[in-house]
Amino acid sequence: MLRTYLGSCYCQLVRFEARIDFNNGTWKCNCSYCSKLRFWHVSVRREEFRLLSDETALTEYQGKNPVAHHPFCKQCGVHVFDRVDTPNGTGYPYINVNIMCLDELDLDEALNAPVTYHNGRQNDWDNPPSETRHL
Repeated sequence: MLRTYLGSCYCQLVRFEARIDFNNGTWKCNCSYCSKLRFWHVSVRREEFRLLSDETALTEYQGKNPVAHHPFCKQCGVHVFDRVDTPNGTGYPYINVNIMCLDELDLDEALNAPVTYHNGRQNDWDNPPSETRHL
């Protein structure tokens, strides 16, 4: 069921809302960035996401992937979401929301949602990695 969630970083400087349907599943990736963060996320279209705080609350890390932007809170350092531009696997820009930053996360709902694992480490996005226990 599609629901609007409010979310934030630890210090509340970065706040957002996102329309999420956990029935569509969550995902985890083994790329060097996601695995170091243990980034458990849900993807939403950009029009389903709204930053409620000022952009100046964020600073951004840009890794090797030119379409993935990794903003995080300037004050507490929490990585709340990613912005992904095209071209990418979906053909449209989207936001990866860190589900652990949802203020009213129903953990049972998240744990019962399907999880898709992506093998970003080998750039094999259509197949899961052989090992996922650490993600």
